[in-house]
Amino acid sequence: MLSLDENERMTSVGAGTPMGEVMRRYWLPFLEARELADPDGEPVRVKLLGEDLVAFKDTNGRMGLVEMHCPHRLADLWYGRNEEGGLRCTYHGWKYDVTGACVDMPSEQKDSNFKDKIHLVAYPVQERAGVLWTYMGAPDLAPELPQFEWMNCPDTHRFVSWNYQESNYAQAIEGGIDTVHSVYLHSSMDAHRKRDDWQADGKTDGDVRKRFRTDDNPPKLQTHDTEYGTVIGSKYEGDAGMDYWRFNLFFMPFYTAPPGNARSKSYHAFVPIDDHLTARWTFTMKDDPIASRDLAAMRKGSGLHSEVYPGTHWPTHNKRNNYQVDREMQRLETYTGIKDFAAQDYSVQEGMGLISQRHREHLGTTDIGIIAMRRRLLQASRDLEEGVEPTSAHTGAAYCVRPGDTQLPSDVEAWPEHEAAKAAMAANWT
Repeated sequence: MLSLDENERMTSVGAGTPMGEVMRRYWLPFLEARELADPDGEPVRVKLLGEDLVAFKDTNGRMGLVEMHCPHRLADLWYGRNEEGGLRCTYHGWKYDVTGACVDMPSEQKDSNFKDKIHLVAYPVQERAGVLWTYMGAPDLAPELPQFEWMNCPDTHRFVSWNYQESNYAQAIEGGIDTVHSVYLHSSMDAHRKRDDWQADGKTDGDVRKRFRTDDNPPKLQTHDTEYGTVIGSKYEGDAGMDYWRFNLFFMPFYTAPPGNARSKSYHAFVPIDDHLTARWTFTMKDDPIASRDLAAMRKGSGLHSEVYPGTHWPTHNKRNNYQVDREMQRLETYTGIKDFAAQDYSVQEGMGLISQRHREHLGTTDIGIIAMRRRLLQASRDLEEGVEPTSAHTGAAYCVRPGDTQLPSDVEAWPEHEAAKAAMAANWT
């Protein structure tokens, strides 16, 4: 559990808050590149870390992310005219370029230098791997982009989507690194069998995930801090002197990665829109080109990608329709009765409230990864208050690691150094 003060420190992300300042030390994904594709096209409303912004691409293809309100009379610049190298306010014609500079002020006298004194808050934008990124911190502290494996693979091997999640970012991260919950929340009723039953009827077909991740074989967890964040190692007791290990990853400041399978990996970013709303990004990468049928399925919302209403980023399975829970399905087929995989997570994470009351929790032994993640974030906020910058923001190459699973001898203690563990988390593209 966290104290009320610690919980507030971790979950408040506005400008000037300890955690908000940590977040502003990193590049943040904020739109898919296709959402800002056309020069002089329609601007896009963006909200990040509690700030209302407008994104636009100018005549020359330069991208800008600027404060939403015109400094003149605070009109909404989303209604502005995107033309001739800038965004022009429709109220009095004041015009701004992608750097936030006022480049035209037709309502003032021609010899006036007033426009030279007006400047919008503006943040730099980079495009990488089909995603637009921005940095909202001090320009002289600008870090590197993280070098995730999915950012380096061919476009044909990657699919990216994002959707809204109606909760604070921290409880979304906690779900992303919770290795135990998938045995229950994301399972079918057939999966809820004892270990001996699975092995007796031979239905595991050598799949160690099914053989050892069972109701009667809870894992023992250990954590290991790294340059980029924290590895949560979960050991499931095996047989013949070999145990099954899973490695869930937490990357500073809001990324997670579950083990997935041998040829497909997915990563999440839980980007704070404000204290109560999160942009849940999913980046799926495969070792081979993604088949057209799989691509079509992900676009419609399959696997870790959420089904959304057409033309929006709002999930079709949401708290207003109770995530379309089917109680008959819950009784006979799946643990939750919720068809959409991602919505199974929303049902519990959003169900905690907009900000979980962590002082009321009773954490168990399988929660040590969550404890480690919280400590890492809280320590980063305290370090920054003391003038110590987060090193992970400036070591982009450290992010080029993948989640994984493997089998290790039962007597292994230094598992982060074991060659099989290293191989499980080795990236293919650097």
